[in-house]
Amino acid sequence: MFRLAKRKPKRKQPSNVVPMIAVLFLIMLLVITSQTKTASSQIHLAQASPIPEGGFQTSIMLGNAIPKLVESGAIDIEKFKEVYGGTLTEEQTNLLTKPSTQPLALTKENERFILNVLWALGIANKNPILDESAKYDGIANLASTGGWTLGKADAMTYFNKLEIVKLTPDQQTLVERVADNVYRPCCDNPTAFPDCNHGAAMLALLELGASQGLNEDELYTLALQANTLWFEGQYAATATLLATEGKDYWGSARAVVSAKYSSGSGWFSNVYGPLQKQGLLPKSGSGGSCGA
Repeated sequence: MFRLAKRKPKRKQPSNVVPMIAVLFLIMLLVITSQTKTASSQIHLAQASPIPEGGFQTSIMLGNAIPKLVESGAIDIEKFKEVYGGTLTEEQTNLLTKPSTQPLALTKENERFILNVLWALGIANKNPILDESAKYDGIANLASTGGWTLGKADAMTYFNKLEIVKLTPDQQTLVERVADNVYRPCCDNPTAFPDCNHGAAMLALLELGASQGLNEDELYTLALQANTLWFEGQYAATATLLATEGKDYWGSARAVVSAKYSSGSGWFSNVYGPLQKQGLLPKSGSGGSCGA
């Protein structure tokens, strides 16, 4: 925030000069702001958020998945406490220690906590998708693995080893099909290569959803809900673009999470670029963070 320094009183300005000074100051403020804000925050200020008040009420339940992660050591409660200021809320403690039978709510208030627990589930739960990822030479140094520091041991101790969310062959096929088409704006990779926290967390969401009977369209909607929360600025822009084209944001979930709109390069080319040309967005931009 800018503040005008206090100055000694001067003689009264002519009435037409004061409005001019105010206008010039506002112009200066807007120019400086546009040069220093990131694309995400600027979009957030300029566009209406597609996140409803109260967030998203999903139909999936975490069950005993998170307590099993704690029991295995993939999640260290004491390290979680350190991340969240030395203490956890009753709701957070219950989520880590007790089976959850309530539908999962994704809100602005819990999004970071839920992202972290899903991250752990995504890298620890045994799945053929991770079998493929394990073939990557630098698997231990990816953001999703090397960046996971909230377990009792390093991430590779638990990577793809815990049978927590079990899928039928048909459910696995469904997860793989959707994971191949769900991208995230922080990079150019699909969920099928979960190399960061968002990718790992999304994989966990898709596994939970498929295991509980969600169909393909419902999984795409779930993926869009999560991405919209995790990358609010980018998806506010996407919603704006679709509105200018007469398209329904939530009715286009499959397309919105695809590489065209949700990969890092796709978003800049197909969302940010067109809106910038229309004069709706500033010229600078930045991606999201992939840390705990």
